[in-house]
Amino acid sequence: MKDEIAVTRIHLIGIGGSGMLPLAIILKQDGYVVSGEDDKLCHKAQDILDRHEIDISSLRSLQSSDSIKTVVRSSAIGDQHPSVIEATKRGCRILARGEQLAEFVNDKRVIAIAGSHGKTSTCGILVDLLESLGVYPCYLIGGLFSDAKDPGRWNESEWAVIEIDESDGTIEAFAPDVTIILNVDHDHHAYYSRYEDYLASFQRLLSRTKYKTVLTGELRELLGSKVDAKKIVWADEGNLPEIESDQIGAYSRQNQRSALAALAALEFPFPGSFRMEFTPIDRRQAILYASTEVLVFEDYAHHPVEVRAFREGLKEAYPGKTVVIFQPHRYSRTFTLKSELADELSTFDYVYLIDVYSASESMIEGGTGRDLFKCLFDRTKYCQYVDNREELLNTLSEEVRDGEKINIVFLGAGETNILANEFAENLKAGDLRWGGFFEALGPVASPSTVLRRNEPLRKKTTLRVGGAAEMYLEPGSEKELLAALKYCSENRIRAFPLGRGSNLIVPEDGVKGLVIRLTGPNWKGFQRIDDKSIRVGAGLRIKELCSLACRHGLEGFEFLEGIPGSVGGSLRMNAGAMGGWIFDLVSSVRFVKLDGSIVDAKAEDLKVGYRHCRELENSIAIEVVMQSKASGHKEADLRLAIDVYQSKRKESQPREPSAGCIFKNPEGDSAGRLIEDLGLKGTAIGGAEISQVHGNFIINRGGASSEDVIELVNLVRREAKEKRRVVLEPEAILYGNDWSEFLL
Repeated sequence: MKDEIAVTRIHLIGIGGSGMLPLAIILKQDGYVVSGEDDKLCHKAQDILDRHEIDISSLRSLQSSDSIKTVVRSSAIGDQHPSVIEATKRGCRILARGEQLAEFVNDKRVIAIAGSHGKTSTCGILVDLLESLGVYPCYLIGGLFSDAKDPGRWNESEWAVIEIDESDGTIEAFAPDVTIILNVDHDHHAYYSRYEDYLASFQRLLSRTKYKTVLTGELRELLGSKVDAKKIVWADEGNLPEIESDQIGAYSRQNQRSALAALAALEFPFPGSFRMEFTPIDRRQAILYASTEVLVFEDYAHHPVEVRAFREGLKEAYPGKTVVIFQPHRYSRTFTLKSELADELSTFDYVYLIDVYSASESMIEGGTGRDLFKCLFDRTKYCQYVDNREELLNTLSEEVRDGEKINIVFLGAGETNILANEFAENLKAGDLRWGGFFEALGPVASPSTVLRRNEPLRKKTTLRVGGAAEMYLEPGSEKELLAALKYCSENRIRAFPLGRGSNLIVPEDGVKGLVIRLTGPNWKGFQRIDDKSIRVGAGLRIKELCSLACRHGLEGFEFLEGIPGSVGGSLRMNAGAMGGWIFDLVSSVRFVKLDGSIVDAKAEDLKVGYRHCRELENSIAIEVVMQSKASGHKEADLRLAIDVYQSKRKESQPREPSAGCIFKNPEGDSAGRLIEDLGLKGTAIGGAEISQVHGNFIINRGGASSEDVIELVNLVRREAKEKRRVVLEPEAILYGNDWSEFLL
């Protein structure tokens, strides 16, 4: 918002700070010339400023002719800062960050998030929810997103989503349309020595709120009586949709409900449930490294309530031994809350304490890191005060070498992020083949992720033979899948998709590379699009697809009943039975190539034939849109048709473990008929046998090895070639290998 006060250039002191950087972005996007300075710009902040072409210069280096009459400073910049003194000499208007923001958003409909904890996370949640509804608001969050998304945005939207910081008193400058207050736990003791003063700042904010206030249930007594009841929306009441996400803990769920309650108050339409992958924010439940042995977390928690919230969420999602590295933030907070901090920290398995991050405060006796350590040591002996940070990193490296699954957690609002990233880099350097993979997976890993070394594959196949996967991954989200594939592609590590394991043979020496299997709920969706069309996740079992289609009265899927695979694997093989093929029902396929790139393709653009889809040979299907032949049928009638197919399958196929049909049908003939004509039914090698029921099936009678199966394959091929002059080609995949190396 430009007015008669604002001029050509606005200069920001401490421009790289978590609140200042997004302010610089939105000022620049609104047309101002913006410059700034900061003694400690991180690389990511510098990259963002460069991307927006924001000049980094000290105020002294900018000439008076640059027309700087407004200077904005972060709350960490004191009156004696050289640029503040220079701005005073020049007669500049000097504003706190909050004061400038309050002026700037005055023409927007403002949804403000306030409270002691969770503001940045809730702000990000609200922006993501609005964008999922097709609304792209202006916003400013007090942190950095973990991806390339800017922490601030200014556009023509009537809405602005911002977080209000109470730490320096600038909360008094805001009069939002809607205010969300998450919690009110005494904090910022240097500014609010009494809790009553701290609480009053939020009460006054509510009195200035123009339309609605969203409060959590715990604030019912504290703030509920201070606001007109007609203006209050309670986040713990009402018919709000459920959200499934990768965020952990009750506090995260409460933040999500508060964001939803604000949208409900504003009468935004939303579905009955969400499945969200919220944009991750740096230093908020951040996973920096996710290996089979260790998870490295970094979180901004520095208040006792925040530490407890993180601990409870971690225990819920990632149980196990947890070692914490904690840096207290500000001497004033440590002095006042050291007993409460010690109570919370003592519940971890082991704690390493480093000294206070002062944030420009002068040292307060009784408020140092050693003072906190004394309190903690009274509660638990499993703690240590650390002066030498290099020794700390070496000690942590020893912790993870024990082989026990462990969580290493860096907590604090100071420099723990630097230590955490250095530790993650050390872990990466210690595992030349997979360390970079664990680092790439970390930022997108979720509680539902399954990651294991040397994972046996025998029980993950229908034939029940074979060795182990060098590395095995069940990704919990599309982001994880893409990150894993991109890393493997860039580092020449082979990646192999695995469905239900129904059409493959795993060699006894296993699979070298990464085996990926889509098994979690994110991959098993079933959604009606219209009367005849459905969207189906690739991880859904064919049996489940048939059952759901039947329940919805959709005709045309019955012939698939009994195919022992997943939708994704069936698409790759263009699985068929009883004269039908799965691609007969397909409208479009969404798949990811093994280099991590996404493709959305119509069925007619894919090269599909007998037992193959060329585009999916080196890709992983994610979801498919399918078209039924008709809809509105009675479930009982469709069930009857399915029962007919089941009966035919039971009569014609063996019940023992198998990989399905082993050979492709030769042109104009049936491989099963040919094998039976050769008199090979019942032929056995080791525990593998050519089925007595169907000649094109090799069954596992018990104890079979993949070598037994491969030897039988070669025997059948030799007999067919010598006696019938027919070359039988395998239909089953030799997983992770090429048949040419094994066929005689």
